[in-house]
Amino acid sequence: MLLTVKRLLGQQCRLQVSGEEQISLVKSLVSEELNVPANQQTLLFQGKVLDGEHRLSDYPIGPESTLYLVIKKPEPIYLTELSEPTPAQPHSVWYRLSQVLEKHFKTSDAVSVLERVLNDYYRGLGLLSLENIEELAVDILNPEEADGKPYH
Repeated sequence: MLLTVKRLLGQQCRLQVSGEEQISLVKSLVSEELNVPANQQTLLFQGKVLDGEHRLSDYPIGPESTLYLVIKKPEPIYLTELSEPTPAQPHSVWYRLSQVLEKHFKTSDAVSVLERVLNDYYRGLGLLSLENIEELAVDILNPEEADGKPYH
């Protein structure tokens, strides 16, 4: 059967598929045609969301039907190490630093020093501009170009 898939604000594509195809395969084909990742797609037919586990034949979709594509915002990616200070994680830098501090200071002083380091670290991260982050990324990804280049 020949299906038309329309984005709500523009593009469309036509797909030749069997009624026995899973919706997840249709999403993969739409991804190739319209350059929209499958995990950001919601396909609708007659106002109903099509479940990726079902087949086209599970819905009253016939030849020449039109499916509508709604694009979801991508899920934000969080760097867990940077999302919150978690000194209790045994393999984290903060945990290791707390162990070193406890060897050299009494516990209350070690806690104070660790809190200060954490606060300074996160305050410093907050002061980084997008340009600073981009420069760091370029330097990390291209170390041969960064040699001898002063940091800002």
